[in-house]
Amino acid sequence: MVIAEPSPPPGHIVKFPADFDESRGEFLMLPLASDRIADAAFLDQRLGVDWSAAERLHWREVESSADPPRAALLFHTAFCCSTLLARSLQLPPRLVALREPLALSRLATVALKRPSPQIEGPLRAALELLARPSTAGGSVLIKPTNQANNLLCRMLEMTRGRAILLYSSLPEFVISCCKKLPEADRRIRWMAQHLIKDTRLQAALQIPWDHHFHFIEACVLTWYAQIERYTDALAADACDRLRSLDMQALLYEPQAAVAAAANWLQFDIDASVLQARVLVEFRRNAKHPHRAFNAALRAQGIKEAMARYADVLGSALTWARDSVAPFASEPADWKSLVPASHS
Repeated sequence: MVIAEPSPPPGHIVKFPADFDESRGEFLMLPLASDRIADAAFLDQRLGVDWSAAERLHWREVESSADPPRAALLFHTAFCCSTLLARSLQLPPRLVALREPLALSRLATVALKRPSPQIEGPLRAALELLARPSTAGGSVLIKPTNQANNLLCRMLEMTRGRAILLYSSLPEFVISCCKKLPEADRRIRWMAQHLIKDTRLQAALQIPWDHHFHFIEACVLTWYAQIERYTDALAADACDRLRSLDMQALLYEPQAAVAAAANWLQFDIDASVLQARVLVEFRRNAKHPHRAFNAALRAQGIKEAMARYADVLGSALTWARDSVAPFASEPADWKSLVPASHS
């Protein structure tokens, strides 16, 4: 069935797994309007909701289906237009994109300190809850935070459906991190610690995962650690559920890239509706939809950042080339959704 532009039913409320309490093994189930979920840039602490209204549900009480839950997945390496892509693909309430649900972020953090078997039950329950459509016959796209890339392969094992691995190049990633300084300094260092843990790269470099990395080190290690996760997922993709997408390919030809993404994820959306969605979303800021944004503004911002942070970028690329790349993993076959340079 082709999905045309729907009108969300007024007041349509769903019980959403808004958070996970590790200490009690419980999900915080919040009554949220479906359009509130669809509009939120991030489904985390920034929701601005009354958390006291949440009901608690232990992960063991989540009803499991006979088969793994079916949901499309959009993984990303951060700062690579994943929010933009997710917004372009959604048509609430029939097709809703869940952008960075807090419950998955919590579980990704729990995985740093607990053995794998202890995380599998709560993770499976979280995916079961998130994959449930808000309307009969509906579809769900789950876009975890890149922090949850340490659970990427496990999430694929626990679900049915296809996935996209969205990424940017190392220079683009470094510049994006620099643009968010000084606020992002601590976040990027923490991101590196989180994502490098238990990787082959960590073992090869012989560094403790909780080392206090320099900002440049953190940028480079975060990017390479995530590409290693992508490498492993693609190598294990015997059932051909994965495609990768270069951010530049998305930005260069948005109509074609979004259409290819919808087709790959098996979202049967009317072509004219999808074209209209792309026109709307690519003309505004994905995280702040009330603000205008376009390719020219983005290009100007990148140009200014490249000039401002040229020395930082040069140091990062030199250190990456000499000290990290020789030990890093990259996919033998990227399984690109659309042509990409991988430069």
